[in-house]
Amino acid sequence: MGNKITKPDANPVVALLLTWFVLGIGHLVVNGQQRKWLMTLVASFIGTLLCCVPGMVVSILSIIDAFKTAEKLKAGKSIDENEYSVELLYKIVKIIDKEAVFVP
Repeated sequence: MGNKITKPDANPVVALLLTWFVLGIGHLVVNGQQRKWLMTLVASFIGTLLCCVPGMVVSILSIIDAFKTAEKLKAGKSIDENEYSVELLYKIVKIIDKEAVFVP
């Protein structure tokens, strides 16, 4: 497990919007998950190179994950810097990041 992050001021809507419009940056700026941001960006890029649709799927799952993770933080929970809240995104990223963890 990586570093624990606590951010009760996390805003789920801002995390969602930043992740949607600015290359997944909601993971980094709102949720404080630098490694997760890099891994989802890489997975999205690889998926787009393969056939476009996998990249779009990773991007959509990433948006949902950023929102759900920010909700956990707002509720006062601590999260791991490599923690994923959406199981399918976790399974995809786990291929390139063996340190990824899934916590529903």
